[in-house]
Amino acid sequence: MPDNGTERRKNLRIPFQIDVSTSNSRSGYLQTYDISSYGMFVKTDAPLPLDSKVFVSFKVPDNPIPIKCYARVAWVNNASTDKNKPGGMGVQFLSLSEFDEKRLDKFLDTLYKESGRQGSDELIEIDSEEFTLFDFSPIIKESLDERSKKLLGYINDMKSKGSHTYRRQLISSSGSRVTIFDETIGKEREMIMMGSNNYLGLSAHPRVVKAAEDAIAQYGVGAGSVSLLAGTFDLHKRLEKKLAELKGTEDAIIFPSGYSTNVGCLSAILRDRDLVALDRLAHASIIDGSMLSNSKLRTFKHSDMKSLNDVMERNKDIEGTKLIAVDGVYSMDGDIAPLPEIVKIAKEHNAMVMVDDAHATGVIGKMGKGTTSHYDLEGEVDIIVGTLSKAIGQLGGFVASSKEIVNYMRYFARSYFFSTSLPPVVVASVLESIAVMETEPHLHKQLWENIEYFKGILVSLGFEIVENTQSAIIPVIVGEETMLKKMSARLHEEGIYVNPVPYPAVPRDKTRFRISVMATHTREDLDTTLEVFEKVGREFGIIGSKKSIINQQ
Repeated sequence: MPDNGTERRKNLRIPFQIDVSTSNSRSGYLQTYDISSYGMFVKTDAPLPLDSKVFVSFKVPDNPIPIKCYARVAWVNNASTDKNKPGGMGVQFLSLSEFDEKRLDKFLDTLYKESGRQGSDELIEIDSEEFTLFDFSPIIKESLDERSKKLLGYINDMKSKGSHTYRRQLISSSGSRVTIFDETIGKEREMIMMGSNNYLGLSAHPRVVKAAEDAIAQYGVGAGSVSLLAGTFDLHKRLEKKLAELKGTEDAIIFPSGYSTNVGCLSAILRDRDLVALDRLAHASIIDGSMLSNSKLRTFKHSDMKSLNDVMERNKDIEGTKLIAVDGVYSMDGDIAPLPEIVKIAKEHNAMVMVDDAHATGVIGKMGKGTTSHYDLEGEVDIIVGTLSKAIGQLGGFVASSKEIVNYMRYFARSYFFSTSLPPVVVASVLESIAVMETEPHLHKQLWENIEYFKGILVSLGFEIVENTQSAIIPVIVGEETMLKKMSARLHEEGIYVNPVPYPAVPRDKTRFRISVMATHTREDLDTTLEVFEKVGREFGIIGSKKSIINQQ
């Protein structure tokens, strides 16, 4: 185990200038700004694009043998953007030899001690603008102790700069306007909510709240057991029947969460002799469930039917079950899967189709029935997965399918039979939410009026919106992550609650704000949000200076 000084030094970039040559440099040696055992910042007016590979060579003092390795461009700073730091690129070492690593560590340990810094009990100082969450992931070579301490320093630095807009404390219902306790100012404040999946506003609908109150009076608040034993109430049976009716299937099964639904479903129905073909942008829970199943996992390019067909052709000799799994609405881009073509390819290759309707239920299709309804494909999809936590406004997930497949999952889906049932109060709320969805069609109509209005003005202002987004999710592309963090802080200051999505959830050059539109947003809510986005967008130069058209509609 390294001593405190070594451990502390490994986690900290130390300012130091060293001449370094890179494979892309045409002007001789460049110079470092700082260095650590993890990487270095190289000053240059011509930084490479993010994720580029570069070969670096440099010498540490008192050692004539150069250290050489490949590195990855992890971040880029334009001097015009941040006047406090030089222009250049931060590179992460990828292939240091054990010999070079020991030499660098020895040099940095000396440098660290000369700097007068103290032991590892101090908070680790991390400049959050130089890192992404990926840099602390389990695949990084440092120990858990090192990674977790670095991550804490990263989060603390983001908080100190006002760019940590995660885990904000709501102290009201998740409506179109929310009250939060704002830790940056130390008091309560109102914000316009543009980050909730409560698309129809059902989580606080009066009918739903009343149903919950009645259920508590009759059933209490907990289920008390797993569904297979003593945890099935009459409400659970009613909800299973209702969900099957909603999705046009024979039966349905309820899980405690959307994540456990996909994990439980896929790990139950697939085995090592089977094939699962996934869209590369499918939900993480679909990927995890497929990996747990030990089936032959293959991916195809996002919504690319040639790529899907190629995958199926290459694996046509597999004798087991073949399953194509996609999202109905993709959570980061807001686009809809080309289901008719997917179903066609599945039939040609004797494969089943599974659609995750998490962000589709309540939003697309007739009265919000989902993706199969949107395409008039009821009965053509083998397995429909969904959540009860988005447009339905509650908690849990479900699988709607044939009675045989549903029955099989009741006995073999581990996340189902090893989890306590959804509380009756939640189930009663879900039942009433679906009833509201079916009897108050103006909510669905208003949602789409709000989506089209908001998206249209964002585009007209010059914001880059993900192409083909066709749902309540509107992704606004920012690009460089430092700008995303700074814009996030500004939007928060201006009273807009919106979720920043950084790398590795999306590509490095496609970081974004994922805006979620609700049926309960008033025109004032939308216009105020648009005005703030326009103001902040111009401040950071991601839109031009054309005249605003807000309130001219």
